[in-house]
Amino acid sequence: MGILIDNFFIGVEDWIQVTDSLIFSVDVVDLNYNISTSGTYFVHDGNIVYTTFSGISNGYRAFYDPPTPSGSIYLTIHAENDNSETAEEDYSLLFGYNVEFDEYVDWGPNKEILIWSKASNEAFCPNIETYASYFQTRDLHSYNLGATIQAVGFVDLNATIFPQNTFFFYNRTYQIKIDEIKDFAGNIMGPYEFTFTIEDG
Repeated sequence: MGILIDNFFIGVEDWIQVTDSLIFSVDVVDLNYNISTSGTYFVHDGNIVYTTFSGISNGYRAFYDPPTPSGSIYLTIHAENDNSETAEEDYSLLFGYNVEFDEYVDWGPNKEILIWSKASNEAFCPNIETYASYFQTRDLHSYNLGATIQAVGFVDLNATIFPQNTFFFYNRTYQIKIDEIKDFAGNIMGPYEFTFTIEDG
């Protein structure tokens, strides 16, 4: 198939101000067969619309003069040659602000992570506004953990440790130190330390 659709009147990410005389155009050419104007037309929001033509080398420039646009516009150009071959191309035109958001841009000094957003006004008085901010990361801090002790008979006592956060990771080793333990007579046990590793499943 030799149908080529090209040169839509506005480029990707370009803008154009909305006016009453806004006319869409696109070039439709074929190096092997003639383009059929009866089978070539614009489709606007799902409806075939009146399309005019101007001759160009090996084909036509198709034009569509819409009513004053309001909101986003979705167009399709349907092209056909006299060999009954067809081709289509879709176009989406946004109206108003086009917002881009980058949640990660770069690591800055002092463990800063920069985030920014950009809004492009593509409807009236075209301009671009940006806003940037950052947050800082910090290392996890160690905490003294609370514990409760429940007597079991007169000999064995057990303790339950309640972490103040849940930042525990697989394959990491953690250290626990217990001190200031007293019996009922006021005798203080020496410090006791042990380590453990959380294994993955």
